[in-house]
Amino acid sequence: MRPATILAALVCGLALAGCGGDQGAAPATSSTALPSTTPSTTTTATPGTTAAPPRPTSQPPAVPSCPATSGWSTEPRGSDTMSRDALHLVRAGRHGCFDRIVFDVNGPADAGYAVRYVPVVTSDPKGDPLPVPGGAALEVVVRAPALGADDAGHQPGRVLASTGDTLVTTPGWPSLRAVRFAGSFEGLSTFAVGVRARLPFRVFTQAGPRDQVRRVVVDIAH
Repeated sequence: MRPATILAALVCGLALAGCGGDQGAAPATSSTALPSTTPSTTTTATPGTTAAPPRPTSQPPAVPSCPATSGWSTEPRGSDTMSRDALHLVRAGRHGCFDRIVFDVNGPADAGYAVRYVPVVTSDPKGDPLPVPGGAALEVVVRAPALGADDAGHQPGRVLASTGDTLVTTPGWPSLRAVRFAGSFEGLSTFAVGVRARLPFRVFTQAGPRDQVRRVVVDIAH
């Protein structure tokens, strides 16, 4: 295994026109903290009697907050296409109906992916657990080598990130919490994504007509 490398992430937005299916990139958005509170439960008892224990409060299921994302799901999805171009940038953006993560691969060729919820993401190839903040962990595998682990000779010897490094932190965002680099091995780059809860998501790829960069996009519903 060659040293795992990847550019440090830039947190920036790629806004869609509305919250629907338009997958084009647009100007960045800013983030604001959205703290949440859980109401407390109290009980009272008549003198001389024993108070009944409070009933446990069940957490409502995580559902999308926008009709535009209601067709998304939490099921694993993937594409087997491999790219030899280098994955060189990770970005994130907050939008009206979802939080977005973009993985930039340095070439127009299609790049596959495998995205699924797991109890904990482990590093590749050692298998060390990489915990992430949030109530759920999303494992994202981009089927392209990280910059420096590829065979294209990009910036040889320049180490930009190591396995376990946190590339993106987004405290207070509706869905996304953090992205950690889990390693690049045998042409696959793995990331641990912290999500507020087990929320529906979608995945797609696109190639920019100007820069010829293949983008693997993961959108997580609010």
